[in-house]
Amino acid sequence: MQNNIYRKCLFHLSLLGVAASILVSFYDVIFGSLLEFFHLIFEVVEMGMDRVVEHFFDTDLHQTQLIVFYILLTIGGFLIYFAWKVLATMCSGLAKNIYADWSELVAAMARDWKAMSMINRVILVSVFLLVNYLASFLLF
Repeated sequence: MQNNIYRKCLFHLSLLGVAASILVSFYDVIFGSLLEFFHLIFEVVEMGMDRVVEHFFDTDLHQTQLIVFYILLTIGGFLIYFAWKVLATMCSGLAKNIYADWSELVAAMARDWKAMSMINRVILVSVFLLVNYLASFLLF
């Protein structure tokens, strides 16, 4: 049971590390491509709406741009509102799951620490300090 808890923790930490390294390594490619894609979609929608408004309402360029701007502003406001609601719900559920996993991990670590002999505790702390000391050479 306790090994399963540690495996789950290591798996989640590994996923976090992979995601962070991908974002750090390729942030300009990922975000640049995404922003360019969304910009192209926006332009296509805007041009389509320009044509529809000009056709149905027989307006000049300035009036068409104002009408399309306010339509897009309204649609954007609704999309941001619904995205906010969805993200709040998702983050709330995620936070509850993370808290439950964290509590389970801390309880398992406390049980393991109490079950260890003094020699094993010294070895564990020494290995922890040694790994962090060696890792500091890579980071600083």
